[in-house]
Amino acid sequence: MLTSLPSAKALDETVSGRDGLIAAGRSGLTVAELSTLPIEVKLRNRDALAAVEITLLDCPLSGTGAQAKTRDLTVYASGDSAAIAAAAPIFAGFAKAHFDLGAFGNGSRMKFIANHLVTIHNLAAAEAIVLGEMAGLDPALVFDVLADSAGSSRMFQIRGPMMVAGRYDEPTATMTTHVKDLDIIGKFAADLHCPTPLFSAAVQFYYAGVRARPRRPGHRRGLRRA
Repeated sequence: MLTSLPSAKALDETVSGRDGLIAAGRSGLTVAELSTLPIEVKLRNRDALAAVEITLLDCPLSGTGAQAKTRDLTVYASGDSAAIAAAAPIFAGFAKAHFDLGAFGNGSRMKFIANHLVTIHNLAAAEAIVLGEMAGLDPALVFDVLADSAGSSRMFQIRGPMMVAGRYDEPTATMTTHVKDLDIIGKFAADLHCPTPLFSAAVQFYYAGVRARPRRPGHRRGLRRA
């Protein structure tokens, strides 16, 4: 069984809710949990499921919605190695690769590091294209020349064409979802006392982006009167 859920609450309810996995009594089941959530959330649900002989794997995904359509995802799997091996044919149905990263939680740790890079590379790609444009270069030329250069990145290659065209009509990921991930990664790094100055600088632009998103008709910006 695969689960990809938007929040810790959703995973808790899927596992322990009235109609959840524990109530269903499916002993022997393997559940590959694909979401990006705090490790402690996955650990408590792993332990709850283990009590009823259900195996939970920590298997977050690397890639966007657009990449999912072309099976260009990577699975960062962790937990029971035999269960990961048995799930390999399932992973192959929607991902180009999967990695067995060992102990439960290592999949999430690797995903946090991957999204740390995505956060910085997205911003760097946008900044580079704007720099080229302000220097008098055609943005399309900037992308074409740099896409396979030493300065390129996967995010430059994927998001660069959208930036050049200025079209985001089919979003491959939402800002609010990414901000959820940023909060998790920030706490992860802080708990390790690991300095992440580039990440810390980059996240401010994502928070500003969420704040600047179009509001509902009739919604006014400003302070509420007490």
